[in-house]
Amino acid sequence: MIMAFLLVVIVDGAQVSDGDMLFQNIYTCNKYANAVERGESASDRQPYKWQENISAYCIPKMVSTDIELFD
Repeated sequence: MIMAFLLVVIVDGAQVSDGDMLFQNIYTCNKYANAVERGESASDRQPYKWQENISAYCIPKMVSTDIELFD
């Protein structure tokens, strides 16, 4: 077993992500969570308008070593 980080996305109070959004690095996971919340269209652009009713965060999760993880 290894520790991975699960990206959780909530839209209007409902979880829309699934258990396959696993990252090996907390910093990469948080980068994606921030981009989802802010509605970024590119890594070098500021969002046009802040997303409403969308939140994203990462939680630690123990997974088996054969699970594929995002970098």
